[in-house]
Amino acid sequence: MKTILLLVLACAAFATTETEYIQLIHRIDATPFGRTLFDTIYLQLETGDPLDRLLNTLSDLEDRYQQEQREDDAENREFQDSCNVDISAYDKDIANTDSERISLEARLEGDLYPRRAIISGLVTAKKAEVKGYQKEIDELDADRAAQHAEFEEIAADHNTAIAVLTEARNIIKANVEATSSLVQKKATQQVKELSQEHISLFQKHIKESQRKLSHSKHMLRYVPIMKLLSQISSKAKFDDSTIQKVIDLFDKLINEVSDSLSLQRFAEDKRVEAYNKTRKLLVIALTVAGSELANAESDFASVSDIIRQVEASLDNTNQRLDLLHERRTDRWTQCEEAAKDYADARSARDSDRQVVSDTIGLVNKALRTLREQLALRQAAGDKI
Repeated sequence: MKTILLLVLACAAFATTETEYIQLIHRIDATPFGRTLFDTIYLQLETGDPLDRLLNTLSDLEDRYQQEQREDDAENREFQDSCNVDISAYDKDIANTDSERISLEARLEGDLYPRRAIISGLVTAKKAEVKGYQKEIDELDADRAAQHAEFEEIAADHNTAIAVLTEARNIIKANVEATSSLVQKKATQQVKELSQEHISLFQKHIKESQRKLSHSKHMLRYVPIMKLLSQISSKAKFDDSTIQKVIDLFDKLINEVSDSLSLQRFAEDKRVEAYNKTRKLLVIALTVAGSELANAESDFASVSDIIRQVEASLDNTNQRLDLLHERRTDRWTQCEEAAKDYADARSARDSDRQVVSDTIGLVNKALRTLREQLALRQAAGDKI
């Protein structure tokens, strides 16, 4: 009974093993490489090639797969090592370039831009200062010109007044001297008087003097005096006493006008002195401000030029940084694709090598089953 049981178990184990071999044959035959390999084995079995030759061929093929895999592994390690070196170098370059970018941006934002803004404000202030000083000088010159023109007008009016007063005085004095000569020849005549002819001449000059003085806005106060003299000359008798009073009056008026002109000249001299002093100070201030403006503009041009250079360096740095990122990404992609290709190739080679290894096992352990299954495939129209 025990023997029968063992026999049954052995038959069952054999049947199970047989089934597993058939399933393995089907799995191998389902792959393109396995199908091609079975076709080759079937032809060798049909032609009666020695089994050892078949096994050697399969062993050589398995060894070649293993050798190719070892070579591929070494090549992949070398390539991936170079990838790591390259990516590490890119990371270092990126870090250094980014540090340079940060440094350039910090220099612009923390130093150059604020300094340019300060200098720009200084330039604006100095331009306003120069403009202000120039305006003060122009206004001072305009005021001086107006003052000088007014003084010239005043001086002209004074000179006109002096001239007409002096002429009137001289007319009276000359006529008196002429009358005195005639009177001295007449011993019976005791009082010297102007003739009607001389009086008429005097009145005519007085009227002409009134007209001239009335056109002189600074000497209008003498017009009433001249008018009064004209009235007096038409009514009063010009004896020695009256004539001397008139001459003394003219002398007084002439001195008064002369003194007034002297005061005006003194005031004009003081104005000129003050003008020259003020203008000199303003010119000095304008010169200093102009020099400071020129220095500020030079500083502004200098810092602007530095900013342009730093901005150009920053642009180049950003472009280099973008290029490094792009190249790193390309290299990373290339390495990842190579790793994937390696993994796919290894998987395919492992699959093919396993097919060869399984086929060697079939040839060694289940050659009869393999032969029968291949024959059935051929008989079934190339299908098992």
